Amino acid sequence: MDFSERVRNLTEELREIEGACGICHGTLESIIKAEGRVSAFEEPNGILAVVRDDAGEVIGEGFDIVWSPAVLAAEIDAGLVPRQFEEKLRNDALSDEKDIASVTALYGYGRVLTPSVIALQIVNEAGGRTIIRREGMGVVARMIGRDGETMAASSVSYCPTCAIAKAAASSEVLSGLVRERLSNARNTGRSKHERKIENRYEAKGGAVRTSLLEGERILADRVLGCCIAYSTTKAEIAAGLIPTEGAKRFKAYCNLCPMKHCWMEKSMGAMGNIVLHRLSEIGTEIEVSANGLIVARIPGRPAIQGRGTLCSLSALTNMLITAEGNQVLKPSPAKRFPESGQ
Repeated sequence: MDFSERVRNLTEELREIEGACGICHGTLESIIKAEGRVSAFEEPNGILAVVRDDAGEVIGEGFDIVWSPAVLAAEIDAGLVPRQFEEKLRNDALSDEKDIASVTALYGYGRVLTPSVIALQIVNEAGGRTIIRREGMGVVARMIGRDGETMAASSVSYCPTCAIAKAAASSEVLSGLVRERLSNARNTGRSKHERKIENRYEAKGGAVRTSLLEGERILADRVLGCCIAYSTTKAEIAAGLIPTEGAKRFKAYCNLCPMKHCWMEKSMGAMGNIVLHRLSEIGTEIEVSANGLIVARIPGRPAIQGRGTLCSLSALTNMLITAEGNQVLKPSPAKRFPESGQ
């Protein structure tokens, strides 16, 4: 079998319920297992990702607002994702030119977490709230004002953070406030672009390792994280690209996460998507906020909430682990339970 066939054989067990983020990470793991290579590069208006086969030849390229959906776009371009999900992923996870341009106007260089957190804070300060739900293979976000009016809403997006950024970018008022708060902020993505730094990814057992290379010089070597985004951020910390205060905050996120003690051989994105899918299926509302941490909670039930790293998917996974599972997911009837032989 050629490289593409070997990768697709390895991705056959990926399921739609794992969502765009889970499919992306599962495909990345299969590419690495087949001895391929995946890299990403910061550009002024987003991220360019490249997939190479086991001979080092470029077989796919993708462009999107941040590393993870750009990698997914490159995987799709290379024909490596499960064929039955390809069209859904194009529609539900990848950003169109309009979304890329509007998100770029917030901050640029593939940085979406910072503007997303600021947007969440602005909505909270105005007495509003931000709601996410699973839709198709992706996630949508809606920002609701104090009086219940819709302040902004996203298209179906790769993950909650992408959806929140797109929602903020769609509102003239919100986007203006976000740009104002970021006007003097240091942009790590811009620094990486100017230095032509490569983000190189590996994946195994659901986790990701990121190396940062400046030409032949290794700035960070195979830094472990629970997803593409968090591993990249930790690699930036290891390379000294992120200020000390930011590094301390990300370490605090990691210290709070219990997943390190019960890893399930699936990416954080896959597990978070499964939780969000079930919550959306049973009509449970999920509110996302940012107060030093990314927090996902079920409104009206203050004890049921999860604190996450870069993304609400990690917060949802932590919510499940730290709460009683049946309170969060509401078990469905046992449809395949065998009948008594009596």
